[in-house]
Amino acid sequence: MSRLRPTRSLFLCTFSVVAVAVLATGCAGTAAGPAWTESAAGHALAGPVTAVSVAAARSTDVVRAVARPASTREAAPTPAGIQPASVSTGAGPARGGAGTATAGTPHVYLTIVTGEMIGTKDYPAYIPSSFVLPAYSTVVVTVTDFDSATPLPAALQVYAHAQGIVGDAFTVTPFDPKTPNAAAGPTTSHTSLDPADVAHTLTAPGLGLNVPIAALSRVTFTIRTGAPGTYTWHCMDPCGGGPTGWGGAMAARSGYMEGTITVA
Repeated sequence: MSRLRPTRSLFLCTFSVVAVAVLATGCAGTAAGPAWTESAAGHALAGPVTAVSVAAARSTDVVRAVARPASTREAAPTPAGIQPASVSTGAGPARGGAGTATAGTPHVYLTIVTGEMIGTKDYPAYIPSSFVLPAYSTVVVTVTDFDSATPLPAALQVYAHAQGIVGDAFTVTPFDPKTPNAAAGPTTSHTSLDPADVAHTLTAPGLGLNVPIAALSRVTFTIRTGAPGTYTWHCMDPCGGGPTGWGGAMAARSGYMEGTITVA
């Protein structure tokens, strides 16, 4: 069955209206999110020391404190003092279809952890929340999502459709959180998800980018970057606390369900 795809103007207008609504309804007194900052060591991001447990870090190959010298990685109490490097080159085997990775292609790894994993209920978080991409490049992005679905409400179902990625398609590989490095089913290609199956989105209006993220899955897609610049991204699925889902992580503004993409 064919799907009607939203135009960029509809996507950007919808984002503007929703952004105003979020600002108007954000929870007063909500705890501030972690202030992720770019560190001098490569593209690693510094965050709170309680951000990810050692067990969570070692359970998945996408949480890597690669900027820390090898001799000190295992001895560190948590990997969150230096967050995962945002870009590696030629990581992983080449795969066909959407999100194809080839030798020499920059590959960005992001992880979505649950509030329970970091000890903050209603505060799921992207790690890292801010990252750097090379300009004028083809970049593969993999998002490993440990969170369950939060169905998109009717007014936000435009965000179930991918936009601004190569081929307008992405792949989804389900996994069991207990064994996240192993697939729990076949990898499938999509241009959109059922709104009921969306857990989060990676939405950057300034880049014309929107990718719905499936629950308990590894989502991979490819983007082409242009000139240098800094762009804010948001999750547009109300995955936070409170009766509407716009509290908690969604009201924290930065470091959980919001961050920056720097093209440099």
